[in-house]
Amino acid sequence: MRPRILVYGDSNSWGYPDDDSGIRMDADTRWPQVMAAALGREVIEDCLCGRTTAHDDPLMWGPAMSGLRHIATSVRSHAPLDTVVIMLGTNDFKTHLGQTSAMVADNVARLTERVRRVGGGAAGWHDTSAPTVLVICPPQIGPLADDPEWEKTEIWYGAHERSMDIAVSMERMGREQGIPVFNAGSLVSASAIDPIHLSNDGHRQLGTAVAEWIKHRI
Repeated sequence: MRPRILVYGDSNSWGYPDDDSGIRMDADTRWPQVMAAALGREVIEDCLCGRTTAHDDPLMWGPAMSGLRHIATSVRSHAPLDTVVIMLGTNDFKTHLGQTSAMVADNVARLTERVRRVGGGAAGWHDTSAPTVLVICPPQIGPLADDPEWEKTEIWYGAHERSMDIAVSMERMGREQGIPVFNAGSLVSASAIDPIHLSNDGHRQLGTAVAEWIKHRI
């Protein structure tokens, strides 16, 4: 069977636009499919706008937003898989969830452990071996999140400062867990008009760079 990669993410992998129109970016733009084209591999996108690492979000759909609650179902549903790429953490920085960078990284570690336990490897349904697990650290939240003129600042106030150490925390987690971590923030940042979401160009840049990074790890 052709190698299969699962991307488990949030709106920045789903392709939510920085103009807040809600109209999903097309496959030529979304970073998971840019990566797929560069690698010549099948990439499955399980990406939910608002998804957190491990938190029920009472301002959205409660338990449906917890990545930890659903990742085992996702991995098994899409098996057989060679690789699972996790890019989560952005929504954890919402004001009402109150997470620090260290807390976010710890929850990503829980996600990687869950994937390793559930199996779903490339040999088929009865294969209990784990797919390769890779993590993409999302960029920091932009400073616009604290601007009272931005319409969503009540939800995101303080997120910029709390996300400043996300790369350091994720890289520490990766060393402890033996998980490769790609720091997206070293390459792209949130759009100038939206402190949460990537621009179209950001998606294309990220997809191309991740393809180059990932091909040596799968």
